[in-house]
Amino acid sequence: MSPQPGRSRGQRVQRGRPQKPRRDDKDLQGRGDRKSSWEQRDPHKQDRPPKNRALVHLPDDVVGELKGTARPGKGQILVQVFAEAATAFEEEDLPEAIRLAEQAKHIALRSATVRELLGLAYYRDGKFKDAARELSAFRRLAGSTEQNPVLADCYRAMDKPERALELCDEIESSVPEPIRYEGAIVAAGALTDMDRIDEAIARIESLDLNPSSAGQHHLRAWYVLGDLLERRGRFTVALNFFEAVSAADPESTDAPERARRLKKKQ
Repeated sequence: MSPQPGRSRGQRVQRGRPQKPRRDDKDLQGRGDRKSSWEQRDPHKQDRPPKNRALVHLPDDVVGELKGTARPGKGQILVQVFAEAATAFEEEDLPEAIRLAEQAKHIALRSATVRELLGLAYYRDGKFKDAARELSAFRRLAGSTEQNPVLADCYRAMDKPERALELCDEIESSVPEPIRYEGAIVAAGALTDMDRIDEAIARIESLDLNPSSAGQHHLRAWYVLGDLLERRGRFTVALNFFEAVSAADPESTDAPERARRLKKKQ
């Protein structure tokens, strides 16, 4: 079912802090655009912090997890180092975030929070093998599939689409909706990597593509489906999806240009 552009026309999607270019900005089929657990839970987080601001605020549950997994007598030191690492991460100083997070890892090897941050920092820095190692540790320690879309995308970057697809299939139905959508988008990318485009289309079509209020994850799904349908020569339906993306957010993608090109083909 095609989206109804009228539902989201003029509606601006809430966008988070700009991120560094990921491994292929033109390939929207499956990059895990995921935030860390402290970013999601921290009400004090700003979109674009100034370079010399105070350290990020860590929620109580994050502080508790850090102190509970630190080596004896190192709990407060770990909290400080992790806060510095998280601050560098949010300021997109990825080498510094990685350096500090590695220090935190040596203090608390079994901290899921530390391994998550370190994995995301490696991912944003394009070091996908290192990111996969750390996010796999997070998945094991936390018993969570919330970072599986990012982990799966690491395997795509390492030319292992089969493993990427397995990780997407593991994502639990109880995770927040944006994570489920990201998982489907990464899975569609992995299927496309294996020239299984019809299955990739079906994967995206299994999502709710007509939400009453469109979030960024809906727009990403629309864009990916439009791209896949255009590859299959289904230009009219692809045009509907690109127009829906353009109506909701005309600036973040090349959807307006792609819609114009498809109109010329009709």
